[in-house]
Amino acid sequence: MDWVGESVAEILRSELAEAGQIVFDRDSRKEALDRLALRRGAEFTKATLIRLGQTLDADYVCYGSYQVSLSPTDSALKSSSVQISAHLIDLRKLQTGPDLLEAGALSELSRLEEHLAWQSLRYLEPGANLKVDDFLAPQKLTRVDAQESYVRGLLSSSKEQQQKWFMQAAALDPQFASPVFELGRLALENKDYRQALQWFQRIGPKDPHYTEARFKMGLSAYGAGDYTAAAAYFREVLKQYPLNEVYNNLGAAEDHVNSAAAIEDLRHALEGDRNDPVYQFNLAAALLKNNNFDEAAKDLQTFVATHPNDSDARLLLDRAQRHEAVTPGSGNQISERVKAKFDETAFRQLKAMLQPKG
Repeated sequence: MDWVGESVAEILRSELAEAGQIVFDRDSRKEALDRLALRRGAEFTKATLIRLGQTLDADYVCYGSYQVSLSPTDSALKSSSVQISAHLIDLRKLQTGPDLLEAGALSELSRLEEHLAWQSLRYLEPGANLKVDDFLAPQKLTRVDAQESYVRGLLSSSKEQQQKWFMQAAALDPQFASPVFELGRLALENKDYRQALQWFQRIGPKDPHYTEARFKMGLSAYGAGDYTAAAAYFREVLKQYPLNEVYNNLGAAEDHVNSAAAIEDLRHALEGDRNDPVYQFNLAAALLKNNNFDEAAKDLQTFVATHPNDSDARLLLDRAQRHEAVTPGSGNQISERVKAKFDETAFRQLKAMLQPKG
């Protein structure tokens, strides 16, 4: 039953993030555990938990335990009961928060997790108008066997096993968006762009994965060569969250369709992070494509000086210095570079700044 604890953590992370909290994802937590040489799933002292939270520069730590039991008269696992206890530590004040408790049938795990998320948010946001019915709405609740399959997929190290578990979870509970998102992510990683688009299209606007799914739909369309659709997806994301990687990818897609807006969007990405080599390369490539030879050559000289082994950049520099025009369809084009990672932490931080509470 080791999947139960991971399921509780995943639902808490998802619900707190949806409510506007900046929550560290599984990879960030794993990195912090590795940094402190701590084993996942071990029981930690409060002092260790405080140190773990401080390593992540967190304001709060939420931790807990669970117990699954089966009546002596029952043999079916679905008849099990579960008790979940959770605790919060305010690292800014070094104070402990309330002890939260949920208990019920294992088959009602989703309801218990959602209620636990509601209790946690009431502590984190005491002035917020949080309605418990919103957390316990039917569309929020997931079949326990689908949850188990999804979490086992998250815990699997093999992509084949991950796909098997996520497919099973999606089949068991078609309204459960999390495994659908993961199936899209796996398809994108495998460069099966059409399949990735089909999975991501199933993520609805009210789902917390929606914006990231649209970003990945942009990547999928770009990979499939549909640059007009890719630009449309990136523009949609940009309306809410003007992140550098979104401007970069939008500019790269626009440049493929010879849009006049490409250079401006690529400049915007570079202004956000002038040290990023992807942004530097893409702007220089777009300038060359638009026959801005001198400016492109200047930027490429600076780029090659710090990235001497980049053969594409050296080739572009040679073309810029010879004022050789890049002719669409001539075979002398070099593809722009896109950002595949959507920085969720930056995304949440920006959301908190753009949409302050109260």
